[in-house]
Amino acid sequence: MESILLISILFAAAIIAGLRLMATPKSTPESADPGANPVMSKSRKTEAAAIAPEAATPASSERSMIPRTAAGTGLFEGVRTWGYQLQHVSAKAVAASPFDLFVIDYSKDGSDEKAFTPGDIARMKVKPDGSRRQVIAYMSIGEAESYRYYWNPEWSDKKPSWLLDENPDWKENFSVCYWDPAWQNQFCGAPTAYLDKIIAAGFDGVYLDKCDVFEDLQDRNKKVAKSRPDLEGDMINFVARLSQYAKARKPAFAVIMQNAEILLEQEHLREAIDGVAKEALLYGLPGPEQPNPKDEVTFSHRALDLAIDAGRTVFVVEYLDDAAKVIDATVTLDGWGYLSTISPKARDLAAANVDPAEIVFTS
Repeated sequence: MESILLISILFAAAIIAGLRLMATPKSTPESADPGANPVMSKSRKTEAAAIAPEAATPASSERSMIPRTAAGTGLFEGVRTWGYQLQHVSAKAVAASPFDLFVIDYSKDGSDEKAFTPGDIARMKVKPDGSRRQVIAYMSIGEAESYRYYWNPEWSDKKPSWLLDENPDWKENFSVCYWDPAWQNQFCGAPTAYLDKIIAAGFDGVYLDKCDVFEDLQDRNKKVAKSRPDLEGDMINFVARLSQYAKARKPAFAVIMQNAEILLEQEHLREAIDGVAKEALLYGLPGPEQPNPKDEVTFSHRALDLAIDAGRTVFVVEYLDDAAKVIDATVTLDGWGYLSTISPKARDLAAANVDPAEIVFTS
């Protein structure tokens, strides 16, 4: 039965791949508890996930490799696979993983006391075969997180003017007036600033989350949103400031923006970043593993292609368990030139995902 199933799935993959070649590049696919550690991606309520290798690779499984041609450009030249884990990160496990690039939190638990040391980062940069891996630090710039070192306990009772309401979907995460100099100064300009700590630790770059917080403000903080004539421009300027600051100190320091792909319409933003990451591009917005509406996919695809046209790298994480949908997503995204990683729909960030080039079939 396993052989029959495997042949059937691979045949389906071949058909899908053939259809992709005949179709326009703009074609679309077929029409949890976050755990104890609060450190995780929060953009558009789609949190990045990770697959525990021991859970995803049972002894009875058979593996098939789907040929992939997408590769990174610019600072990500040579990158073909990437991993994404924000909880319970082990330097040893990251070092043993097969990924060309790995996104992690700068700290084991979000605190400054358990921040990864330069020695930890150096260890994670070496792949099992001795070649180089890029290690990128996650950093949320659109929300204040009460478990971060910069949080002042007094803010719980007396909020600074830039601190807004708590995210109803993520406790201990608060929207901010991200254009406010007092908020931005938490991130750069001093040894104790967030980005300065990341650079000093030896990370290869930064992965900016909640760059789309302006959508939250328009939904939940309408008065504040209306007080700004250009919310999107405010975020672009913030991202550009962080990029310029980092690259002035480390020219090869990479900047990846997660989601907020509407900002890619602006050349100033495209020039400020080296890559863009997108969560749940093809599946998951209507519900777990459900195909996204065609107009949503088309909009995001066209926006992400602006990054490709500008020589930037596009990273995508899909949350799927269904083997046929994994194949569809992998083939589609590779055909579009995007670097994909597949994580389970459960969205558990406590373990490193397996090589996304490997599709795992179980009996």
